[in-house]
Amino acid sequence: MDTSQIKAIIFDLEGTLLDREKSREKFIEEQYERFHDYFVRVQFADFRKKFIELDDDEDHDKPNLYKEILKQFNVDRLSWKDLFRDFEMHFYRYVFPFYDTHYTLKKLRKAGYKIGVIANGKSKIKQYRIYALGIEDYINHLSTSENVGFRKPHPRIYEDIMEKLEVEPQEVLYVGDDALNDVAPAHALEMTSVWYRHEHQDVELAPLESEMDYEITSLEQLLDILDIPREVESHEII
Repeated sequence: MDTSQIKAIIFDLEGTLLDREKSREKFIEEQYERFHDYFVRVQFADFRKKFIELDDDEDHDKPNLYKEILKQFNVDRLSWKDLFRDFEMHFYRYVFPFYDTHYTLKKLRKAGYKIGVIANGKSKIKQYRIYALGIEDYINHLSTSENVGFRKPHPRIYEDIMEKLEVEPQEVLYVGDDALNDVAPAHALEMTSVWYRHEHQDVELAPLESEMDYEITSLEQLLDILDIPREVESHEII
């Protein structure tokens, strides 16, 4: 496929630039410890399982998540607001990039590509995560559902970031790990769609072959798609 017309790379945030699994695991572990005195009758494994079961990666739904956790475990000395405030205060600290996030973004910017990020959720939290990842200098624009007024997969949020980056759909390579929210809408808008497949992902949730232009298992594979030379590591001979 010819990618010579590509001018911008647009990324999903959670699970694409940010290692969502690692970040969430660490947060759950330490939030449980911070409130352990209230969860003395709740095993960590049960707290973790329920959190992951209820978590759909939508920040505005976290209050409902915590309400349900307190209800499920019959915790009456703690408010969901306490847990949610703790989430807002601390979650940005538990943010981990993938091993090649910085390297790939640096190479893309050096090659002259504009870089955008689309995310559902609150702008403040998403911006915190970008800062915590240390990638703010690579990003030209962040579009969030809070600012745009529409959530992925609604086409308006994708149109918004293309307007901000001043590019047309055929000039965009879109990268994401979700078939419904990333690959399908990017393809429908005539962008070049890239599915970031993680090892743990359910194959039943894979995008349709007809909607996916490329499949990658690491971000640095984007450099091959765009024909950007990788740096050759030098090894000192002793």
